Amino acid sequence: MMLVKKLFFKNKNIRTENRTLKHFLIELFDEDCEQAYLENYTIEYFEILFKRFNGRNFYHIRCSKKLLTLIERTCTVFDEILENSSLLEFEEISFKSFIENLSKLFYSSMKTFTLSECERQFLSKLYAFEFMKISRLFPLLVDEHVQEFYLDSPSTRIYLDHDRWGRCLTNVILTEEEVQAIKTHVQTFSGYALDYLTNSIKTEWNLNKITYRISLDTFPLSPTGFNMDVRKIFPQTYTLPQLIQFKMLSKEIALFLLFFLNFGRNITIVGETNSGKTTLLNALDLFLSPEKRRIYVEDVQESLDLLKYGYHQAKYKVSPYDVGSRGKKSVEVTKILHRSPNIIILGEIQSEEHSRALFNSLSSGIRGMQTFHATSPYQAFRRWIFSHKIDPVSLLELDIIVCMGKTHEFPVKRFISSVYEVLPAEERNISLEKIGFSLNEVFTRDVNEDFVNLVPLENTYTFKKLMTLYSESYLKSSYEKMCKIFEPILEKSTSFETLVKDISSAWVKVKDAF
Repeated sequence: MMLVKKLFFKNKNIRTENRTLKHFLIELFDEDCEQAYLENYTIEYFEILFKRFNGRNFYHIRCSKKLLTLIERTCTVFDEILENSSLLEFEEISFKSFIENLSKLFYSSMKTFTLSECERQFLSKLYAFEFMKISRLFPLLVDEHVQEFYLDSPSTRIYLDHDRWGRCLTNVILTEEEVQAIKTHVQTFSGYALDYLTNSIKTEWNLNKITYRISLDTFPLSPTGFNMDVRKIFPQTYTLPQLIQFKMLSKEIALFLLFFLNFGRNITIVGETNSGKTTLLNALDLFLSPEKRRIYVEDVQESLDLLKYGYHQAKYKVSPYDVGSRGKKSVEVTKILHRSPNIIILGEIQSEEHSRALFNSLSSGIRGMQTFHATSPYQAFRRWIFSHKIDPVSLLELDIIVCMGKTHEFPVKRFISSVYEVLPAEERNISLEKIGFSLNEVFTRDVNEDFVNLVPLENTYTFKKLMTLYSESYLKSSYEKMCKIFEPILEKSTSFETLVKDISSAWVKVKDAF
């Protein structure tokens, strides 16, 4: 709370006469743009212009003349806000709460001005950002085409990934005051303080139903003193039918994974950054029976909110792996062993401590899903064994590994490149040296971008392991029933609400079939 008070009392000493339009984006978002642009579109009262120079794409943000006029007319509202007794009244210490509270105050303060409802709402939000000294991030945050943006040094331009134009350099260079404000907000909303020992923080900001994952690195970890990555997690949920339509996976792969998840097998999704790991995990999670008790342990909440649809979900948020010792993933997993989960979803496995949490749950008989950064299962195994000091024998608990791939040109295509199962080395000739286990490739994606089944379900090692608990005829019959019931659902396009109802009904039919 000290950081909050420091922020607001510092701003309270500022008077409008000391402010100029320079504070409100003008020095970067010029009125004139003489160089020809290739494309443009508007975001509220901003115009986005795309240029290409020396083979590089430029994302240029420009204030509209209308916005300049509105700011000149209304910027005196800051005086009234600074004297408002409700300034420090917040229901919770969160980015969303701060923005909403400040926006309401500015909205109320502008009642004396002749403005349209749209103008008043837009200005109230922009002024809330300006009050927090991060107004020049506003267009980047609200542009739905911007997927992620970065800053490598306080003295360099922000650059971004655009869904159509790819990597673009912007005309935004932060001031020292803005850099310090961002540091303050990240500390405030994460609950952690930056210092010489803790110089990396990850937190979430929420705005307009979008979650922004903010990763911030400072000295001495970042030699430049400041490094920022802001990734958008859009509310749009991609379902398995959509992912099949996008050719991320096939219907056969979806049924294969759902079958083994339903029978308590573990699935690990590996791939490089932004290859669709979490998207696939959430899509599979949605298709599992709502009756299963799901427990999530994540440092950043990227899982779906399915409570309103009747799913059983218990979520626990732990501290980021690189800050503090409280709320560790391994500690929460130990507690969860006594909370009777059917499925445990650990989100992203990032550190040695996370890996130990994963294999501790697997050794205790709890199965579920998780993601891991690696370009291949072999790279994942090397990290687990040599970097995270995991006993190679424990890797046999992994069951199934889904390997994601992606293209490296825009628009990016994301897809499952292979599906493997982990089995003892004696089961196959291809194995890692002296490790005691091997990989069996069940599905692959060929040069024609088609998915090929290399091993029939009943011949997989994972299926054979299930035969120690169930009869072969029961398992085969279960798979056939699942395929018959779920294939029509996977093949058609429906609304999210209709799909949820279809999934729930489908699992009732599967259950009644036996």
